[in-house]
Amino acid sequence: MSDQPQGSNGPDLTLGTPVDSLADGVPLLGHVGSSAIILVRRADAISAIGATCGHYGGPLAEGLVVDDTVRCPWHHACFSLRTGEALRAPALNPVPCYAVVERDGRVFVTGKQAAPGSVRRRVPRGAPLPRSVAIVGAGAAGNSAAEELRHLGFDGAITLIDQDRQAPYDRPNLSKDYLAGTAPQEWLPLHPRAYYEERGVELALGRRITALDPARKRLTWDDGTTREFGAIVLAPGAEPIRLDIAGDGPPIHYLRTHAGAICRIPTLQMDRQSRGALDGSDEASLHRERQLVPADSQEHGCAGSAHLSSRLP
Repeated sequence: MSDQPQGSNGPDLTLGTPVDSLADGVPLLGHVGSSAIILVRRADAISAIGATCGHYGGPLAEGLVVDDTVRCPWHHACFSLRTGEALRAPALNPVPCYAVVERDGRVFVTGKQAAPGSVRRRVPRGAPLPRSVAIVGAGAAGNSAAEELRHLGFDGAITLIDQDRQAPYDRPNLSKDYLAGTAPQEWLPLHPRAYYEERGVELALGRRITALDPARKRLTWDDGTTREFGAIVLAPGAEPIRLDIAGDGPPIHYLRTHAGAICRIPTLQMDRQSRGALDGSDEASLHRERQLVPADSQEHGCAGSAHLSSRLP
C-alpha cells in the first residue's frame, strides 16, 4: 500500500507510491487532482489510465487485468492499459492515459499524455479491400462495425442502414433509466450525427432492406431501388418474441425502439398494486413498479397491447 494519506479515490499519485506496493496485475486506485486513475503493474511495466469506465461509469479499479488490458466489472468493456483506448464493446470512448515516471523506488504519475498512440492493429498496406461496405442494422453491433473499419484503416465508403430513424442509440437504456424518466434524451445517441459525418459514414435511416443478393452483393431497398457494395455486414439485431397468451389481464408491452419507449411511458404509469409485464428488453421488469414520467404517446402512433393472462402468478 502507499504510504501517502488516502481519500475515497486513494493516494495522490503525483506524490508517488512505492513500486513494491504494486501487486502484479492488481489495479491501485489513486488520483491526480480531482481525476480518479488506476495504476497497474505488469511485470516491469507500470501504466496509469482513468479509473472510470466510459460506458456506465463502472469502477475499473475493481476490474480484471488481462495482459495489457483491464476489463470493466460491470459490462466487460475492455481498455488498453498502454493507451486508454476502448478495445471492446460496450465502451465507445477511451479513458485518459497518464505518464508514469519511476524514481528512487517510487512511481509518480506526472499528468495526462496528449497523444498516447494506438495499440490497434491496422490493415497492412496493399491488402485487398472492398471498395465499399454496407452495414444492415445501426444498433450497437452495426455502429461498432463501422467504427472498427475506420480504426483498421479502411477508407472506402461505409453505409449504415436502419429503418429506425433515431439510430444508432443506446437501446438497453430504453428499459432502464430512460424509461424510468431519470435519463435525458441526449444520453441515448451513441454518437452525435457530426461524428459520422467526420468519419465519412453515410447514415441511411428510415429505410428498410427487402432483399439481399449475396452473389452480387446487392441490396434491394423498400422503394424498389437497388445498390451494390463491395461487402455487406448483417447486424439487424433481434425482435422480442411475442407471447401467445389468451385472456384478460395487465398488458404486455413489447419494447425495442426509442419511439416505442416514448409510447409506453404513459401506459406504464401504475401504482405498486398493479401487475404487468414488460417483455423484450433486459431488466425491464425492474421498472414496472416505479412511477414513470408522462409523455405524449399520440405523437408516436402507439399501438394496442397484448394482455397477460390473469391466471399467471
